[in-house]
Parts: sequence; C-alpha cells; structure tokens
Amino acid sequence: MRPTIKVTGIDKCLRFGDLISGNVSQAIEKEVELGSREIRQREQALAPKKSGQLRKSIVTRKGKYGISRMVRAKAPHAPLQEYGTKRGVKAKYFAERARKELVPGIEAKIRAVVRREVKK
Repeated sequence: MRPTIKVTGIDKCLRFGDLISGNVSQAIEKEVELGSREIRQREQALAPKKSGQLRKSIVTRKGKYGISRMVRAKAPHAPLQEYGTKRGVKAKYFAERARKELVPGIEAKIRAVVRREVKK
C-alpha cells in the first residue's frame, strides 16, 4: 500500500507564500534601512571630531546580497581611530560602540515587523 498525502487549504498556503515573498521582505528591507541610518547617525555622534572629515565620511550603502546595508567610514584614517595604533593613537571604538548599543533594538524591531506582517 502506497502512502498518500492529502493537501487541504492550498489557496491559503499559496497566499502565505506570496505574503512572505512580498510584504514581509519589503517590511524587513524598510526596517534594515532605518536601522542603518540610526547606526550611521550614532557613529557620527561618537566619532572623534578634529576636522570633521571622519564624521562626514560615514555613509550607508546597499549590500550586494539579499537584504543588507553597510555602514562604513570612508576616511583613510578611520581604522586608525577605530582600532588605535602602536604609536600613541588610542582606540576609540566608535563604530563598535554604536553597533553594540543599537543592533539588539533593530533586531527586535525587525522581529516585530515580521510578526505583524505574518499575522495579517
């Protein structure tokens, strides 16, 4: 005797698949973008300001794969300020501190948006 599988509610299942591919991904992308802006602003606030070049160089851009955003400082001296040097520049860890402060909250917002979209 061959096993049989009975599928009921295929319409509901297909609608759920459309929901996942459309609404949820758009909501996640929006939250990721808002989160990257928050991180950029916090990094700019924490970054050392001597000439202001480092703060101005902090930008966000869309990642190459999937739903992602990158926040980075383009100034050539950004890594020296972030991590310090052996010759006397103390590490400021401005980017690391901004991420530690904000990423848990951003992740919670993304989870809440996904829950809200799936329950619709």
